[in-house]
Amino acid sequence: MTRELDSIERQILKVLIEHSYYLTTTEVSKLSKISWNTAYNHLKDFHRMKWINMRKRGNRKLWKAIIK
Repeated sequence: MTRELDSIERQILKVLIEHSYYLTTTEVSKLSKISWNTAYNHLKDFHRMKWINMRKRGNRKLWKAIIK
């Protein structure tokens, strides 16, 4: 079963696709104009779906789109 992405999910993916490098959760949050917690929860979901990559740098998580 597939579903349509909501506006927040689309905005997060748009930000990740527009940037060809890894972004922190804070950067995604600011660029998407959403709260850090909302961004983080969606980023975790996208990572589980294998739509984005995640790397750790110290205690930070960095995110990058796999899909184009």
